[in-house]
Amino acid sequence: MPPLRYHSGQIAIQTEASTTLIADQLASWVGPVAEFARGADLILLAAADANKKLSFTVLSGAPPLVETLELRDGLSLRMPNNLNPAYYGGLAISMANARRARINGEIVREGDRNELKPVETFTLCKKYIAPSLARKEKPHQGPVVREPISLANPWLMGLLSKAETAFFASLSPEGKPDVAHRGGPPGFIQLDPATQTLIWQEYVGDGVFKSAGNLRATTIMTLMVPDFETGDGVELVGHGQYKNLRTERKPRLDPLVQHREDFPVQGVITCNIDQAVKLHGLLHPRKRLEHALKITSRSTTSQQAPDE
Repeated sequence: MPPLRYHSGQIAIQTEASTTLIADQLASWVGPVAEFARGADLILLAAADANKKLSFTVLSGAPPLVETLELRDGLSLRMPNNLNPAYYGGLAISMANARRARINGEIVREGDRNELKPVETFTLCKKYIAPSLARKEKPHQGPVVREPISLANPWLMGLLSKAETAFFASLSPEGKPDVAHRGGPPGFIQLDPATQTLIWQEYVGDGVFKSAGNLRATTIMTLMVPDFETGDGVELVGHGQYKNLRTERKPRLDPLVQHREDFPVQGVITCNIDQAVKLHGLLHPRKRLEHALKITSRSTTSQQAPDE
């Protein structure tokens, strides 16, 4: 897999945050992506339509959700046949084991099968994942139905008031989608229906700023928030901007840092939301593991690190 190539939006934020050295170091990081994909009980895929609107498809159930092939020329994942051939941003995640991997690439037709041919793959740290388990094991692809709803919808406002988990789709200047996990304390996502403004704080991460950099470059975003109690979810579609709030006197040298706070703020994302779409039958309902260890920035760096 070739090293990540950062565009101007990502480079600008890396410079602001003094993480250029880390980003250069992580450009060639891959990690055990195939293993993480095989163990994922959620696979999230985002694609852009002709108007550059990003929308999600989610696979859920007992792992493995897809067949993973390790070939001489790289990794290939066999995907459901009803997915349209296109470039997808992908995230394979096990919420229970705090394992996640970016898998971005093209779905192509190979004979009678769809295969995802990755062009960007890397594993990520364990931070900010709220541990949960799916209540059903049978493979499921969602959403089943998409329903436009008001930003003032009581269900939506209730969901955001307690949400600990979201998934952030962004678009690169080359038109390539990317999907990232976002987690925080309950209610970390704030929506003002009157002004159509969506805000959340970005916590200290690995210093690459892949998603934030995409937003800086194109402003295009969709935030998907799952309702783990019912299995539904919502897409909040619009445009946003990222503002860095943390500056370092010296260049940051380590991708993982232990902080005194659980959720140290790196920046803030502010979005104007054009549309909310309720996603019925998005995924299997999940049970929150209340007593499971939640990794945060106050955890040791060895606890934060992805499993090798």
